[in-house]
Amino acid sequence: MNQENPYAAPTIDPIPPQPDFHPSNLASLGERFVGAFIDGLVAIGTMLPIWGAFYLLGFHRSFADIDSNAGWAASAITELLHFIIYTAVQWIPLQATGQTIGKRVANTRIATMDGGKPPMVDLILKRHAVFWGLALIPKGGSIVSLIDVLMIFKRDRRCLHDLVAGTQVLSVRNIP
Repeated sequence: MNQENPYAAPTIDPIPPQPDFHPSNLASLGERFVGAFIDGLVAIGTMLPIWGAFYLLGFHRSFADIDSNAGWAASAITELLHFIIYTAVQWIPLQATGQTIGKRVANTRIATMDGGKPPMVDLILKRHAVFWGLALIPKGGSIVSLIDVLMIFKRDRRCLHDLVAGTQVLSVRNIP
C-alpha cells in the first residue's frame, strides 16, 4: 500500500528557477521605477514636437483637441512617428550598453538571461514595438499595459515585455 496521494501538495517546485537567475543582480523595484519614470519623461519630450507640429499645421485647434478628435488612423500615425523619434533618441545608449536614458540614470541595464547585451532587434521590436502597438488597441491595449507593469511584482521581477524579449533588468551596482 505504498500508493502516492494524488491530492497531496507537491513536494518540489513544478517550475524550477532559471539557472542564471541571481536575485542579488536584479534591479530593485525602486531602480526600475526611476528608470521607467525618466524614460516616461523622455517619451513626453519626444511627443511634444509632434503635438506642436500638428497644432501649427492646423490639424488641431487646441492641445485638448488632440485626443478628443483624433481617429484611430490619426492616432496610429502619431504613435508611429512618436515611436520612430523615441527609438532614435534611445538608440545610441541602447546599442552601446543596453541602457535607455532612464536606465542609465537608475544604474540598471537590460540583459539577456545569461547577463549579455541583447541584440537590438530584441530591444527595439520585442521589448518596445510590440507593446507600443498593443497600446493602440482601444481598452484591450490598456489591459495588456497594466498586466505588463504588474508583472514586476513576480519573484524574478520580469515584466511581460521582458518575457517576450527574453530579457531581464539588472542593477549595474551589483554586477561584478
